[in-house]
Amino acid sequence: MKNKIVVFDMDGVLFDSTKLVSDFMHFLYPTLTPAIQNEMWRGNFHEQMEKFRLANRGIEETPEEKINHRKAYAERKMRSPLFEGIMDLLQNLRKDGKILTINTSAFEKNCLPLLQNSKTDNLFDFVATAEISKNKSDKFEIISQKFDIPRNQMVFVTDTVGDIKEAAQSGVPTIAVTWGAHDRSFFENEKYDNLITIVDTVKELEDKLLSL
Repeated sequence: MKNKIVVFDMDGVLFDSTKLVSDFMHFLYPTLTPAIQNEMWRGNFHEQMEKFRLANRGIEETPEEKINHRKAYAERKMRSPLFEGIMDLLQNLRKDGKILTINTSAFEKNCLPLLQNSKTDNLFDFVATAEISKNKSDKFEIISQKFDIPRNQMVFVTDTVGDIKEAAQSGVPTIAVTWGAHDRSFFENEKYDNLITIVDTVKELEDKLLSL
């Protein structure tokens, strides 16, 4: 049976927003270097971030500054571009009868305006944000129940090792892309039973998804 549901991570897979996210995290926590962030993305983002917060001091912000900083970030985030070829990919998957969903660590305020601004919001049947759960494994189960489709008939597309591990906990087959947070070396460093393949281009991703 063909995989009916394609579940996308958002930042680093659909949108060229990884550097923006990384830069903002570094702004809030100056000791949070890109190398440390790469290691954090080997696990659940929210859990890793909470551990870092407990051990490291962030910048000093007044309540007004905190509001303004996050508002400015949200406004920049919503203008992040789609990676080249992603719009065609999404439209072609829809034409093929796929159900398209998103499982993201982002909150609604940093997610939904981005989808609306890029005119992709109408292409997705469901968007599972951090408000639903900060654990992606939980959200795979929610997606499975919502569409009454077993988790092994989904396919997840991500750019981080941590996401592959969370998908593995739910038995969700996964494709890794190399244009986001983690490059190919991260995915080849260990063996993941749920990892279908690693792709380097959007065209490779489209061909693989349409064949499943």
